[in-house]
Amino acid sequence: MSTGVRRSLRFPPDEGAVAWLDPSVHEDKRNFKPTIAALVTDEALKGCGLVTLVHDWLREGVECMVQVGELAPLRAQIRWVKDLNDNVLKIGVVFLE
Repeated sequence: MSTGVRRSLRFPPDEGAVAWLDPSVHEDKRNFKPTIAALVTDEALKGCGLVTLVHDWLREGVECMVQVGELAPLRAQIRWVKDLNDNVLKIGVVFLE
């Protein structure tokens, strides 16, 4: 449940920043196999906002791996999902490591 209070400062990403999502969680990050690209809308110390096309597995509470820009892949959880239209979602991701 969200209280509406942000716990860390948000900042704009580099223009055109892309994140890659892998629906599987891997202990060995060399096994990272991204299947979805997303535009980064904002970043914070503990997560980010992304815009991407609709995919069945993109739901609140799902754990996945995400690589934001040139950073190493991180284990993450989708915290919220907002439909922007029939084909596009905005999602909030929190880093779990």
